[in-house]
Amino acid sequence: MNIIQIFVNKVIQIFEVNNSNSVMLSIFSIFTIIFISSLLHQTSFSSPSEGTTRPHYVYDNGNLINNKYRSLIDGYLRNLDMQTSAEVVIYTIPSFTGHGIKKDGVEINDRDTLANYLFNEVSLDGIKGIGKEGKDNGVLILYSSERDAAGGSMRIEVGRGLEGNITDGTAGAILDSYLVPARQDYEATQDIDVLDKAFLTTAIALGQKIGYNNVSEVYREYEPSPEADSWQILIPFIIVICFIGLSIYLGRKRGGSGFGLGGRGSGGLGGSGFGLGGLLGSGLGWLSGGSSAGGNIGRGWGGGGGTSGGGGAGR
Repeated sequence: MNIIQIFVNKVIQIFEVNNSNSVMLSIFSIFTIIFISSLLHQTSFSSPSEGTTRPHYVYDNGNLINNKYRSLIDGYLRNLDMQTSAEVVIYTIPSFTGHGIKKDGVEINDRDTLANYLFNEVSLDGIKGIGKEGKDNGVLILYSSERDAAGGSMRIEVGRGLEGNITDGTAGAILDSYLVPARQDYEATQDIDVLDKAFLTTAIALGQKIGYNNVSEVYREYEPSPEADSWQILIPFIIVICFIGLSIYLGRKRGGSGFGLGGRGSGGLGGSGFGLGGLLGSGLGWLSGGSSAGGNIGRGWGGGGGTSGGGGAGR
């Protein structure tokens, strides 16, 4: 929050030289509404659950995760489910051939097809479909120790209800940050221990995007640095300030007052330039990261049944 405070203070100092009460009022209105929206967005994920529906969250058929990390990962994902109702499942295989998962009697050897089929159709401990029914708030991490014919070995498959939180780009960035470097080390050394931490940090990164508020010190050392997310928080503020600056400039060029509270107009607070309504609409939508997904996380349980339409990323 220190970065944001410094940024806001600097903006206020810049605009004070204009001696314009209307401009200052508009700025403070924007900051206040965006801040309140941010708080509401964060608290929308904080409702605790009444229980979980899965006996396991880690299916290590490839024997790639040791017992210590398997327990750590399962505990984290269980707590995530209890707090948010979202289900993140890890499924590993030794190879894309010989795993025995078949569709219409034919084994699936393609990475993306297998991930989608596992997510939607395969029964795991009697539960078919990852995520709660009606919420579609599941995530599958599929990993094979050997690559498929196209050179892929991993995929994050995302349920429809979480695609606003975990976009295809976000899923790809998480893989590139943790599992892809670990795969390179593993393929070079054949030391599977390099994968243990990568699976846990991948799970934690996904949990953060879903909105899970981890309170256990056990996982603190594995949490990604928040510095990267600071710029994501600042983006809507920077956009707003740029529009305000452009509005003031255009207003002075045309002899008007510049910043409008109700869209385009002329004179007074509704002078020529861009309106507050449009700025807030785009700014708050960006900040929430896809608010439609937020409503899909919270109380209410089912025995699986979540679906994925193929959103996610593979490497």
